[in-house]
Amino acid sequence: MERTSDVIVVGAGIVGSVLAYLLAHSGRSVRMLDRGLSGGEASGARAGLLTTVAEGSGKGPYLDLSVQGLAEMRTIIQQLEEETGIDCWLECHPLYRIATNEQERDMMFALYQERRQLGGQEEWLEPEQVRREQPLLSPRVTGAMRSPQEYHVTPGLLLKAVLQAARQRGVLVQENTAVTAFLTEGQRVIGVAAGMEHYYAEHVILANGAWSPELLKLVGIDLPVTPLRGQMLVVSLAGFALPCLINTARGYLVPKKDGRIVVGATQEHAGFAKEITVAGITHLLKVLSAVPALVQARIHDTFVGLRPMSSDGMPLIGPLPGWEGLHVATGHAQHGILLSGITGRMMTAYLNGEDPGELWRHFQVQRVLTCKAETEV
Repeated sequence: MERTSDVIVVGAGIVGSVLAYLLAHSGRSVRMLDRGLSGGEASGARAGLLTTVAEGSGKGPYLDLSVQGLAEMRTIIQQLEEETGIDCWLECHPLYRIATNEQERDMMFALYQERRQLGGQEEWLEPEQVRREQPLLSPRVTGAMRSPQEYHVTPGLLLKAVLQAARQRGVLVQENTAVTAFLTEGQRVIGVAAGMEHYYAEHVILANGAWSPELLKLVGIDLPVTPLRGQMLVVSLAGFALPCLINTARGYLVPKKDGRIVVGATQEHAGFAKEITVAGITHLLKVLSAVPALVQARIHDTFVGLRPMSSDGMPLIGPLPGWEGLHVATGHAQHGILLSGITGRMMTAYLNGEDPGELWRHFQVQRVLTCKAETEV
């Protein structure tokens, strides 16, 4: 079996899979390795939100990245659907970001004013306006910011489409193949070992989320990325259709085409404990209380994923200092689907000797390695 390719992507979640697809689309030969099943970790435990407000981060590179990320993903999803015939359930709904007390109202109104100053299309609604537009919402709502349209996709369908399209373009996908070492020549990484098997490539990209730091320790790099546990529920209620996206201080509700509603998500620093907990379910039931009728909903499923969170909360995209041929694409936290396309575009451009764009410099790896080194001095 031929074990040499232009690029090895480690991790077959949504970030790695979209990256592999885009690299193959550009003419690169790609091998993608995953220690488990494709999408078996955080990618499968998501609501698929493609919202562009980076959760209070305001004006800056992260907001710009999320706006570009949405545009990229809409293009990529259309392309994937045309190539594979798989409907990814890309949907658009109004989004109500609701407050249920005065403190939340003040914070939400400040975010609304900031968004309007940036040219956003959001509108502010007083409680009586909220009740008039969405009578299904809790009477405890003290105000809301409404976005006229926000997108979401169904992660399982998206992952199925991108993996099929990647394979159609020649990507070799190997599941249950855990990388155990890097193959090196001096300060250059020339491939990886998976047990007794060796795979060679000009470039190795770690897109294995919260597990990236574990591998990087093998080459003396301490990458500040930790797992952020997210627990989720999937519910439905006969005869009930949620007509909008809802975001609260605790989480969100996302309606899907089949009538089910995804309720998420906890954000817990619990190490690698991938468990559904009583505390997590209790938290999600409080999110669900934003729509009182859903107290009678049927629980269809629960999910849990470990999202990779960097030390400054922003993605890490690009080469690793000190090692030629070694790169990462991680740290996307709960925005992996939204940012997978723009991450893939940037990395593909960089590896092909093209300009990844000015925005890319804000997300390169050395910023967190430098900060960490300065902190430890």
